[in-house]
Amino acid sequence: MKSAGNNRTVALIEVGGSHDECLLSQMHALNTTGNRVVMVCTPEIRERNPIFDSYVDKYFVTHFHGSGLKDFGTMRAALKFMKQEKVEKAILNTAQGSHVRNLCWVARISPIEFIGIIHTTRKFQGSFTQKSISKTVKKYLVLSEHLLKSIEVPKGVKVDYFYPIRFNKKEWNIPKTEGFDVTIIGGVESRRKDLKGFVKMIEGVDPPVHFTFLGKSNNGDEEVAAFKKELKEKGLMDRVKLYDHFVSQDDFDVHLQHTDAILPLIHPDTPSADEYFKNQIAGAMSVAFGYKIPLLLHKGYENIEEMKAASFYYSQDEFPTVLDQALSSIDEKRKEMEQAYSIEEQEQRYLSFLFE
Repeated sequence: MKSAGNNRTVALIEVGGSHDECLLSQMHALNTTGNRVVMVCTPEIRERNPIFDSYVDKYFVTHFHGSGLKDFGTMRAALKFMKQEKVEKAILNTAQGSHVRNLCWVARISPIEFIGIIHTTRKFQGSFTQKSISKTVKKYLVLSEHLLKSIEVPKGVKVDYFYPIRFNKKEWNIPKTEGFDVTIIGGVESRRKDLKGFVKMIEGVDPPVHFTFLGKSNNGDEEVAAFKKELKEKGLMDRVKLYDHFVSQDDFDVHLQHTDAILPLIHPDTPSADEYFKNQIAGAMSVAFGYKIPLLLHKGYENIEEMKAASFYYSQDEFPTVLDQALSSIDEKRKEMEQAYSIEEQEQRYLSFLFE
């Protein structure tokens, strides 16, 4: 979907090898408003996202060696590439880390405007590397209105929010399995998900409800083995699906289009709450907004305004009852989400911030 007539050249930069899910919204927004897009990224980002070729005019693929001097040279070469391509604005898709710091160092006197996306607001709380980056980056986006309200914006820096909720959805002629499908985005990981709470919650859930951890759960990890052991002891193993391999984009998409509800599995007073809704937003939220799949969310987060249109709220003791209620109200909730979470409106927010 490359634009026919280009007004400006904008660079998208992802040298951390992650957060692919935030890029498609940006590419689509930039292309459809007549901007030429070039990309600086790792080989992994390009290889696992062939859809990006429809939007990107030219790539600079980074190869890091673990050597400070060589890696610094890679960022210098990336800046040279952007200057040759006459880039006016460069968007740091993950505006943190040593490689981004190095790029910002060499670009400090460059005419290119650098804008960053922050994935955890902890970076505004005294990070020396972030302070260095912010000498070049004067505008940041965060991925949640709730998080924007919770931060103290550094002096001389402008911050706003948007939701990157465009996904590469395809049409699949694959029938849905019988029953109610609940998806937990990502693999088994107690730091990000309340696994003990999950087992207790689903003990009272009647078939045919199925739960899937949609991400790789490494069989070699002790916590994965302990989790599977507990499920077997409770007679729940056949109700919970795990993947022991990387989930491809196509498999991810098929499964989500057959999903009835998304369960972030974040609960107050557990390690999961230290990860999410304080300093960063769960990826499950963006997936839910983009695919218009309702959330099953703990009552402790009813105060987060932006998630209300998407959520059915539960306490852990009441989870089976809330699940039954959600099952009967899914279609109405999806319609509510269609009104509340417009992909086009979010992409317009992004463009307005970039080009105001």
